[in-house]
Amino acid sequence: MQSLDPIVALCLGAIAICVVSAIDFHAPFEITDIRYAVMRDRYYFAVLAYVAIAVVFYFFVAILLSRGIGFVVSIPATIAFMVLAPHLPLLRWVIDFLRTMAQALARYPQVVETVIVAIARSPISVTERARPELQRELEGYGVPAGLIEKALNDDNQVLAVGAATMIKQVASLHTSFVELRGNKRFARFFRARKAAFDEMEKQYRRMLRRSARALLLTEDITVSDVDAMELVLEISDFIAEECEDLRVAYQRRLAEAALSVVDRRDSRMELISSFGYQTILPQPLPFAPLVIIFLLDFVVSVAPLFFMNLSKNYEVDSLTGGLSSAAHAVALTISIFFAIYPKASTNFARPSLYALPWRSYVVFGALSYLIGNFVLWITYSTIPIAPGWLASGHPLAASSLLSLIFMANTVVLSILLDVRLRADRLDYHEARLRDGATHAVVMASSMLCLLIGFTLVSRHFGLNMPYISWLHYGFIVALFGVLGFVMGYLVPSTAEAYIEANKLIRKSSALDGSRLEWAAPASQPSTQLRS
Repeated sequence: MQSLDPIVALCLGAIAICVVSAIDFHAPFEITDIRYAVMRDRYYFAVLAYVAIAVVFYFFVAILLSRGIGFVVSIPATIAFMVLAPHLPLLRWVIDFLRTMAQALARYPQVVETVIVAIARSPISVTERARPELQRELEGYGVPAGLIEKALNDDNQVLAVGAATMIKQVASLHTSFVELRGNKRFARFFRARKAAFDEMEKQYRRMLRRSARALLLTEDITVSDVDAMELVLEISDFIAEECEDLRVAYQRRLAEAALSVVDRRDSRMELISSFGYQTILPQPLPFAPLVIIFLLDFVVSVAPLFFMNLSKNYEVDSLTGGLSSAAHAVALTISIFFAIYPKASTNFARPSLYALPWRSYVVFGALSYLIGNFVLWITYSTIPIAPGWLASGHPLAASSLLSLIFMANTVVLSILLDVRLRADRLDYHEARLRDGATHAVVMASSMLCLLIGFTLVSRHFGLNMPYISWLHYGFIVALFGVLGFVMGYLVPSTAEAYIEANKLIRKSSALDGSRLEWAAPASQPSTQLRS
């Protein structure tokens, strides 16, 4: 039982680190600020990734400290170190960077801003509930029914068309949210945003009061009166300013509700359309291929250990094998990230009609190599490795050699994706087998070169490679060929579909004239609001 005590203590410490890091993920924001501004699955995926990094770091530090101060003492020391780390100068910068990357993985705040822009650019059809709502509310402030009718008729007699349209839109959004509040599915969202909705309700009431006062000034206005027309425009500007901030606030809450509560893209568009907006949302970048590849790489890295009979000098225990395989899978996933994300977010990494972005291959291939090298070096420097392996005495040499496969992965996946993007095809499943076969050859060849390189580098440092049959070497090369096929089959086509879908959405939005000026129809320029 005593042998189990350190393991139990280590696990309890890991649980504490999970809780602390899950809370720290949201800094410097509140938990609800991020949770209800991004897609639910992306939020939990990002939190899990950040927690996993913290737990792995905790295990490494605990193992490292246990060598000097003992295993039992190292656990509370590690927990104290992890708690103090965000306040230490250099480590604070590293943790801030990792936290920012994790929040970017959840697409905060990019995704909510994107949806807000998509909503703002879209035309809106005022719901049937809006006009009766305005009629009832303004009558309650003493505005005659006939005057309200004239103000909302879009004929410029009482209000300019833009102002009348905007006040009806705000009333439409208000009544739509009142109806949505009765949906139990959105109960948590409204509780999380209670302060914001309370403030919006105050703004809405203030807008109605001020609009009512402004409309009462127009009771005696005649259309032929030039001064009266000037007053109409002044009042219209005043009401439009009162409505603008409120409309933007409603659009933000609508975007947050659609993202954080509704799971499917078509259901989100359906919710937004129920508020009167006709818009198309961008395709989210799917994470399923990354999860599949991460798990497959972990299995591929661990599997050969079960088939090799290694001597004591090269023996690999389950902890060492598991941690080193996890580190390899993390570094490989990061290399895929550098192949896709730059093309989705920057023009620098995208191909033109006549050339591939060769400079981006150098930049992001190098970044993939350096970060993968760092991940493996930290791993090999921390975990216990049998003395016969190169990584035991020379962790940097081993990590530098192995990281070449991450650079090759980033560059080849980038090229395969760019070739697809230049072809501009609509069938994204086409040529998947070609991509898979190409990348299978690359990964298998890379692994074969690495095995040869390990033999040569080990001999350079006076080490001998363990006896492994040619059958086992062939098995390892074949496994990485399978891994390469899966990556080539899934990643380029999936990333192409995501990038092209969003490109089409942007093009269609630019061509159909959906701009913010829809509030005042272009066919009647003389009736638009003055800037």
